[in-house]
Amino acid sequence: MKGIDKIGGNKELRAELYQGALSMINVLPDKPKTMKQKCLKDLVQLACVKRACIALANKTVRSAWTLLKTSAPYQPQMLLN
Repeated sequence: MKGIDKIGGNKELRAELYQGALSMINVLPDKPKTMKQKCLKDLVQLACVKRACIALANKTVRSAWTLLKTSAPYQPQMLLN
């Protein structure tokens, strides 16, 4: 399965993930501090905002699943300045 499934699944959860991703894209800093922010900024410039939102929502779900499965704390990769 690729991406977020439009046919099945919880529509409300999918909408909330999309809105959360859109909010994060809207407040992206000009100078990214983490690898995730840098990749997201590059993706917004390369593709449209809607595609970047879907990609971020998908990444959020995959990251949350991994964190829950491993019980590990979230540790963002910081960029070197």
